[in-house]
Amino acid sequence: MISKRSIFLLLLVLMPFLIAACSDTSSSLGQYHEGRILLLNVLEMDRTDELLYSTIDPQDVIRKWRIRPAKEGHELLLMRFKVENHVAVNAVVVADEQAAVIEGFFQDDYRPISVSGTVFLDQRGQGNGSVTLEAGECTDHARVVVNAGTNVQWTNAGDTGSAIQFGPGVLPDLGDKLIEIAPGGSVSHRFNQPGTFDYQCSGGDGPAQQAQILVEAADSVRGKKENNILFLEGSFNLPKDTSLDGWMIFEIPIGTKIRILRWRAGDSITIRF
Repeated sequence: MISKRSIFLLLLVLMPFLIAACSDTSSSLGQYHEGRILLLNVLEMDRTDELLYSTIDPQDVIRKWRIRPAKEGHELLLMRFKVENHVAVNAVVVADEQAAVIEGFFQDDYRPISVSGTVFLDQRGQGNGSVTLEAGECTDHARVVVNAGTNVQWTNAGDTGSAIQFGPGVLPDLGDKLIEIAPGGSVSHRFNQPGTFDYQCSGGDGPAQQAQILVEAADSVRGKKENNILFLEGSFNLPKDTSLDGWMIFEIPIGTKIRILRWRAGDSITIRF
C-alpha cells in the first residue's frame, strides 16, 4: 500500500510535468469548444510587461496608448478569442470583467481587465502634454502619462464652461479649489517630479470625471514594439452565422500557468489547458 507521504512526494515530482503540459502552447489553442449556442476558440496567448499600441481617428490624429500591470510582480496575459454563433437567430455577447475567468493551479482566478479603465494616453517624449475638455469631460482620455519636466495644458474646446480640480496638497501651485476654464481658454502646469496626480474634470450636467496625470522619469521612453490589436470589450449582437474576433487582457502574477478558462458571455463554455 502506498503511504500518504509517498503520494505527496510523487505529486512533487510530477508537478513540473503537469505545469509544463498546461503551458501557453497547450493543444487547446486553436481548437473550437462548443456551448449550447456559441463556439469558442482561443486562437493565441501572449504575455508582456507592457502593451503598446496606436490608434488613428477620422481626423487622422494618431494617439499612442500604454497598458501596464497595476501590481508589482504581475504581467499581462493577452488572449485572442474567436466567438461564433451558428445556432441562435441573434446572440448577445457582453465582453466585460465578468465574461471570462481563468484559473491557475492554486485555487486562484483572474478576470479580464477593463481596457478603457486601465489604458493611459502615452504622451512621453513630446515635451508638452495636452488634455482637451468639453462639457466637463476630458475627451481625449482621462489618464495621461508624461515625462518629468513636461508642461501639461488643459484646453476647453467646448461651448460651455469646464473645470478641473486637484485634491488638497496634490499640486500646491494650483491649489485645491475649482479651476474654471472658459470656452477656448486653457490652464497649464509643469510637472517637474515623477508621481501620480489625481484630479477631476467637471462641468455640464454630468457627474465629475475622475482623471489622472502619471509622471515618469525624464528618461522614460516608449518601447519600440507596438501591437496591432483589436480588443473584445463591450456589448455585441452576434446574428446567426457571424463571429467576433478580438483580444482580452488579464493581469496575473508573473509565470502563472493557466489551467482552466471558464467563458460566461452569452453561453457557458469551459476549456482546459
